[in-house]
Amino acid sequence: MAGLAATLPMVSSAMPILPDSHPESTFGNKLLVAEIKVYKVKVNQRGSWYFIELITDKGLSGFGEASHAFGNSSEGEKDLHAALSYFFELVKNQSPFNIEQFRQRSWNRAIQSKISGTAFSGIEQALWDLKGKALGVPVYELLGGKLRDTVKVYANINRANNDKENSGHRSVANFQRNAEEAIKNGFKAVKLAPFDEMAPLTSSPSKLKADIDYAVNCIQTIRQTIGSDIELLIDVHSHLNRDLAIETAKRLEQYNLYWFEEPVNPEKFVQETKEIKDNIKQNLAGGEAIFGVEGFAPLLKSNALSIIMPDVKHCGGLQELKNIAVIANALGSVRVAPHNPSGPVATAVSAHLCANILNFAILELAYGEVPWRAELLNPPEQFVNGNIVINDDPGFGFTLNKKLIATLI
Repeated sequence: MAGLAATLPMVSSAMPILPDSHPESTFGNKLLVAEIKVYKVKVNQRGSWYFIELITDKGLSGFGEASHAFGNSSEGEKDLHAALSYFFELVKNQSPFNIEQFRQRSWNRAIQSKISGTAFSGIEQALWDLKGKALGVPVYELLGGKLRDTVKVYANINRANNDKENSGHRSVANFQRNAEEAIKNGFKAVKLAPFDEMAPLTSSPSKLKADIDYAVNCIQTIRQTIGSDIELLIDVHSHLNRDLAIETAKRLEQYNLYWFEEPVNPEKFVQETKEIKDNIKQNLAGGEAIFGVEGFAPLLKSNALSIIMPDVKHCGGLQELKNIAVIANALGSVRVAPHNPSGPVATAVSAHLCANILNFAILELAYGEVPWRAELLNPPEQFVNGNIVINDDPGFGFTLNKKLIATLI
C-alpha cells in the first residue's frame, strides 16, 4: 500500500479503531472472533465456490467468499486452506471491528500470491459482515451510505455453456440460447467470450484470421438475436495483441458494444493497453485479476482503461476496492464495473459496494451455472429486471443455507 507514485492522490483506507467500551449494539461486551468454517460448493468443471464463515464468541456469524483463486487442483485447495488458516490466526480473539488493523497486519502476506490475496479478501469481507450485524446496520451504511437503491447487472453467459453436446466449445447456438434466456429473465445486458477458442498468437496468420472471423460472426449473430436495446459486452481474455485488437475492435464498431474487455493482459501490457484504448471507439475494460491500489496505479496514471474491473475476492476486499474506485474517479473519471463471475456471497458483497461507489457502471453475474444458486442464501438471491435491489438488513443481509450446502458436498 505504501510507495505509490507522487502523482496519485493519497486516499486513506483507515477506519477508526473502536474503543473497548464501544457497545457494539445489543451484544454488550466486545465481540471476539472465535472460529472459522469453510464451505466448498462444487459447481461444475470450472471449479467450486468457497464460502467463509467467521463466528464470534457470542455466536454471531459473518460471511465472505474466496472462490476462483486456482483451478481444480488439490494442491491449490490445500494452499487456500493454509492461507485462510494463516489469516484467521490474525483475527482470532480479536474484535471484528478492527478491520484496518487486520489489513495492516496481513498486507505483506496478502500480496504474495493470488491465493493469499483471495484468502485475505474473503476474511476481510466476513469482518465487514460481522461489523454490520453487530451494529444492526447494512454494510453500505458503514461505507458511507447508499447512492442508489438498485445495482444494474449484466449476465455473463459464458458459464452457462455447459451442455454435454457442446462441452468445451462455446458454440454460437449456445450463446444465442443463453442470451435469449437471460433476456427472458429480465436482464438488459449480456456478456460473452467468443475468442476463447482462438489458437495461440504464434499460429499462422491464416489460422488467426479464421478464428477472429468466427468470433466476429458470433458477435454479429448475438447482436441480431438480442436486438439493439440490450447492452452487449465482449470479453477477449487476452487472446489478441495490440494490432489485432485495434483491427478487430474497428470491425466490431457496427455492433455497438458496451465494452471490449482485455484484448491483452492490462497488468502485463500497460502501454499496449493504453495504445489500444486510444485507437478504438469502444469502452476498453479490464483489471479483473489485479490486487490493490498499487496494482491498478500504472493503468490509472496512464488512463489506459475506460472501465476498471476490480474483483472483491481478488483485489484486497471491500476497503481496497473502494480505495481503487476513489482514485480511479480522481484520475480521470474512470468507471468501475466489479468483476464477479462468482457465487452468491461475493455478489451480495459486491452489491453493497456498488450501491456506494460514485463511479459505478455495472456488476457481473455468472448466469445459468447451476439451478440452485439463489437458494444458497437466506433470503434467496433475487434479481428484478436485471437489477439487484439492495438488501437493507444488517451486514450483507443474508445467512448461508447450510442444509442445502450439506446436500451438495
